[in-house]
Amino acid sequence: MEIRKGLGLQALPSMTLLRELTDQIVLDTVFEQAPITRAEIAQHTGISKTTVSEAVRRLEAAGLLLPAGEQRGRQGRVGTYYKVAPSAGFVVAVDLNPTLIRVCAADLFGRPFLETAHAPVQPREPVRVADQLRELVADAITVGVPGHGKPLAVAVSVANPVDPATSRVVVLDDTPYPEGLFQPQEALDGLADVPVLVENDVNLAAVAERWHGAARTAASFAYVYVGTGMGMGLVIGDQLIRGARGVAGEIGYLSVSAQPPGPRHGRHGLARAVAAGFPPHRERSGDQVGVEAARQVFDRAAAGDAEAERIVEREGRIIGEAIAAVCAVVDPELVLLGGPIGLHPALLEPVRATVHDLAPLTPPIEVGTLGDAAVVRGALALALRRARTDLWAGAGRPSA
Repeated sequence: MEIRKGLGLQALPSMTLLRELTDQIVLDTVFEQAPITRAEIAQHTGISKTTVSEAVRRLEAAGLLLPAGEQRGRQGRVGTYYKVAPSAGFVVAVDLNPTLIRVCAADLFGRPFLETAHAPVQPREPVRVADQLRELVADAITVGVPGHGKPLAVAVSVANPVDPATSRVVVLDDTPYPEGLFQPQEALDGLADVPVLVENDVNLAAVAERWHGAARTAASFAYVYVGTGMGMGLVIGDQLIRGARGVAGEIGYLSVSAQPPGPRHGRHGLARAVAAGFPPHRERSGDQVGVEAARQVFDRAAAGDAEAERIVEREGRIIGEAIAAVCAVVDPELVLLGGPIGLHPALLEPVRATVHDLAPLTPPIEVGTLGDAAVVRGALALALRRARTDLWAGAGRPSA
């Protein structure tokens, strides 16, 4: 009797788990192949037609799948095509950039229905930036609910490290931006009952390049961001490397020959060395002004200006030294340059030459293909992965 009781207690959860796994497999298959019939789902997954039909019935009852027409032009029983319901939900992604805030809301196939860009609120204070973030996400949700159902995830990028254990922004002593001085989860608390995912912007750019850009065939690569600051997203064995406290890839703290360590230079050696390379300093009164000044130098170098060429050569040397150090430690199969300065074509050859001189083995060094959109596309990918994983539970499981 005790044995039967034990078997009974074990069998029920096993059946429930099997049913839920089947539903998730069927739903994922419809995401990838829609419109698709039940017979095609069974053929694609190897699950029996009867089991697939039961899963489709449950998913349709939950409001996740809808019929999408009948299969014509073949003998035998007419099949019904299925697709994910437009009202199954949506996600919101925010690139909380110090110079421009991008917001994207998309359906569960990643098709955007809202894309906006906003200047950061002035004066730039943590409380005001947090309020602006809340307002922008609230507006996106208001737009999305009527045609797409409820929000399922919100992903926010920040220009600071993020603790992988808590998803909280890591506030460093010399954090230069107010975006790194508040917690997005707290700013969005109570706005919608959805997961708020927070990640470093450079990490998200690396994720986007891996899934949609220049690193699609590279399981191990480094994405080096050069802009108002410097950072690196590192993917090894198809895993994003965050470190114990989220500061892996903060190569702005490396000391290089142009900026030796010491209290006079501060802790942010590499980033300050790069920033110092773009005179005159009086032009660098703001983040965007500094980026534009750097771009002008690169443009002059590309046009043959000798002084600008020397500056670009020096900057390429500094960045190349950091990349060579990374190559010696982790040996990536590819290095991508990104960010508003890193994307400039004039920087590529000086960086390549330096890495070739210093690294044990030189990997291919290229420019990312997603440009300024890399970060928000990475945030969108992060939100979509979480939403699609949680979709079944979030919609509520109907009774069998």
